[in-house]
Amino acid sequence: MSEEIETTCPACSPQEFVWHDILKDGQNMLVRCQICGDVHPTEIETEKTIPVRIIISRGDESFKTNALFEETQVVTTNEELVVEDQNGEDVYPIQITSIETPTKREEYAKIADVETIWARAIDEVDVKISVQSIGNTNPYTKRVSGEELFEVGLEYEAGGERFRITRIKIRGGKFRFKRGDKVEAKYIKRIFGRVAYKKGWGGGRTAWSMKRNVRNW
Repeated sequence: MSEEIETTCPACSPQEFVWHDILKDGQNMLVRCQICGDVHPTEIETEKTIPVRIIISRGDESFKTNALFEETQVVTTNEELVVEDQNGEDVYPIQITSIETPTKREEYAKIADVETIWARAIDEVDVKISVQSIGNTNPYTKRVSGEELFEVGLEYEAGGERFRITRIKIRGGKFRFKRGDKVEAKYIKRIFGRVAYKKGWGGGRTAWSMKRNVRNW
């Protein structure tokens, strides 16, 4: 099956695009109109690309890179993109958090008007969690895949302390608190949980751990 392309036909459709079969690919492309059969050369217009500075944060760290965008492309805050640095060496899945133009920050803008894109990495993210036990709230942090799911009502382990998720605060301020609610790590602002207890000797209930240090899970 031959490759196809939409372009104008000088014989039957000089103003509107119609489908053509590609007879010869490359800079001097030769095509045949599927409507009238006319064979003719054609040029494919390519969008001009321009470099844009991107500042990407991951946890408490941030770094700068430059990526090429089509100048007519429109970007918006909270949009998820996969960008390649200008040298083609690294690829970054990101979520845009802010768009800076020469005059102010915008919710959306055409790339030609953008000075800096602020974003956060979502391939790996730092998930913050607060575990409540009797008289204490213990904070933890874990770096996980941005697509890892956390579910309200399930038990997890942090720093040797086993806990059950009671609610999840997502970015934007809303909470998920119904049992079975699931949220991908890249959308989580903070997880809240309670220590999961186990039966101790003599039938009592003791916490798995009461450590207060911030640490990776």
